[in-house]
Amino acid sequence: MQFIRTITAICLLIGFSLPMLSPVVLQLKQLHVQHEMLEKLEKQQLISIRVKAATVQWVKPKKECVLGTEMFDVKKIVVDGDDLVLTGLYDAKEKELKRMIRQQSEQQSKQSKQTVQLFSALALPVEAANVFLYTAGTDLPKSLFRQSFYHSPFLGFHTPPPRFI
Repeated sequence: MQFIRTITAICLLIGFSLPMLSPVVLQLKQLHVQHEMLEKLEKQQLISIRVKAATVQWVKPKKECVLGTEMFDVKKIVVDGDDLVLTGLYDAKEKELKRMIRQQSEQQSKQSKQTVQLFSALALPVEAANVFLYTAGTDLPKSLFRQSFYHSPFLGFHTPPPRFI
């Protein structure tokens, strides 16, 4: 019996910890891909691209940027007036990892919205929460809940608190 409890506890622990570990795994994959790209930058032929300085979106300043929809790892930068001559490699693997991270965060935000909706639906208004308990010795009903208006964090605060200047 103790063995079954141990197995069940381990399975539940693994099941509950997997959603928390998946972002860590994705970050480790991203670090691995970045390391591979650094090795490729040293060993492969590099591409030189001329772009306007205003159109470059830097992910990591002077190391990694987004050109259009593609990730680009930069080995060397030459400034020519308003233009930049970037020498480096396109990074398709990291683009895919960024897409996976964005997709996972969107999925987690949807799940958290559903959880908030579930808990807000479970929070009953005060009038509906007055459940009466009849005791054997008296004929007076006793409420299980206090008569406070603020027993639920979802009720009672319709506006933000005032700001003091």
